[in-house]
Amino acid sequence: MTRSQYSAPGSARILVLSLMLLFFAIPHTLEDFALGEPAKAGVSAPVLSFAIALMIALQAVGIYWLGQGLRRGALVHVAIGLFWPIAAGMAQLPIIVTGAPYRAGAFSVLYVGGMIVVGLLVSTSALVALIKKNL
Repeated sequence: MTRSQYSAPGSARILVLSLMLLFFAIPHTLEDFALGEPAKAGVSAPVLSFAIALMIALQAVGIYWLGQGLRRGALVHVAIGLFWPIAAGMAQLPIIVTGAPYRAGAFSVLYVGGMIVVGLLVSTSALVALIKKNL
């Protein structure tokens, strides 16, 4: 058996969490663009869309590397797992905690909360797998 044929023990948890992170990040990002948030923040929509596409592509490559049993897949997920919560937290949490109505309500808050919680779980799981040498 080679590493490329069978995934490492730590990769399954990271993979599931990574897919869950996409489940929250993609609709939140679409909501951002639908509401014109990049323009309100003075950010060019094409620049931001390229950056988001790059992050999602990097996450996909990380998933592929996890499937190959490569440690760099976990390294990518440590970074991705921190990127999404930091980005969402800095931009959205100050608005949410004020108690004012937030976008579409509960679903919008769920996207942000999901990105933060699941992103931190992705990063932590990847870090634990690296430390325990499960990858």
